[in-house]
Amino acid sequence: MSFAVCRMEKMKSHDLKGIQFHNQRERESKTNPDIDKERSYLNYDLVNTENVDYNKRVKEIIENQKTGTRKIRKDAVMVNELLITSDKSFFDHLDPQQHQKFFKESHKLFAERYGQQNIAYATVHNDEKTPHMHIGVVPMRDGKLQSKNVFNRQELQWIQDEFPKHMQKQGFDLQRGEKGSDREHLKTQEFKAKTLNEKVMTLENDLQAKQMEKREIENSIKDIEGRLSDLGRSIDHVKKVDKVEVKEKGGFIRSKTVEIEFEDFERIKTLAKSSEWLRSENKSLEIKNARLEQEKKDLARQRDMLGTKNIDLQKKNSSLEKENDFLKKTLERVKELYLERIPELAKMIGYVKARLLTTAKEKLLPRHFSGDEEIKGAKEFIDKEQERKNSIKQTRKKERNYEPER
Repeated sequence: MSFAVCRMEKMKSHDLKGIQFHNQRERESKTNPDIDKERSYLNYDLVNTENVDYNKRVKEIIENQKTGTRKIRKDAVMVNELLITSDKSFFDHLDPQQHQKFFKESHKLFAERYGQQNIAYATVHNDEKTPHMHIGVVPMRDGKLQSKNVFNRQELQWIQDEFPKHMQKQGFDLQRGEKGSDREHLKTQEFKAKTLNEKVMTLENDLQAKQMEKREIENSIKDIEGRLSDLGRSIDHVKKVDKVEVKEKGGFIRSKTVEIEFEDFERIKTLAKSSEWLRSENKSLEIKNARLEQEKKDLARQRDMLGTKNIDLQKKNSSLEKENDFLKKTLERVKELYLERIPELAKMIGYVKARLLTTAKEKLLPRHFSGDEEIKGAKEFIDKEQERKNSIKQTRKKERNYEPER
């Protein structure tokens, strides 16, 4: 009987882009030789009908449910990804309808458990050696992102117990993994660390053995040198024995392969893809940094040019201020001169005016024109003017008293 496999891994914000590339096959993988590109068209997503931006989708799920105003921490767990699968022989015995039913029922179980609104993706991969599904759960509860509370120790135990039971009820011949096994929840990093520790211990034991052999040989050499000295032989003959070759039997590492479970291998491949994406992002950031440095240099040059122009403007401004001071002083001097000449100009104007009046009187008035005639003419002028005014008054009075016929 095959085992039901359901493993959980935490994903932070910087992990999502790499997982997106892997799940949606957005980039050609250079680290996963198991992907058969000719079969990638068989992959599908039970949540999304087309490729999505994982970071954007996850943020939408969080913002639609978040109740507080506090910002999400940069190192917060954004997604708890569940890997659903079994061994290859299990899937080989399923027809296409049962194959799809296995993943649909798995998705249904966890969507009901954690809320369909919190499932960011449910991607099924049929283009690798063993079919499997990645379910991305955004750990939202009570308006907060709280992975530690949603996927605590009791919840992980529930997954390991209930997932096999649920699949058995749906007619699948699966059993739970061995309870209490050290490898049941052993993460890839822990497994690698454990393997490396074992290799280090082996190397240290071999090294100690070689050091003991070396000390024994050195003691033997000293013993031979002492005997030769006692016999009076030349030390030159002894110096020929200054190196002793030690042949090692076998190597420090006797196997170049490590056997790990399929799920751990999948996690290693995912980490490798994430690392590849991070290298690409780092290169992109380096290019942006170089561009910013160039812009900084251009701005520095523009600043220097503006500084030079500012100095020129300051010089021109100083010159204009001097010219303005000169014009002010000139205007003040003109005012002073004008005020000094006003009395003289007034006398000249009075003289010209008097001269003009005298000339006009001599030329316009006849010399025989007497004073009586002046009085008579003035009186006639006044009488005519009075008649004209009276005539105007009479005309206006008639106009006021006039009433038209009805």
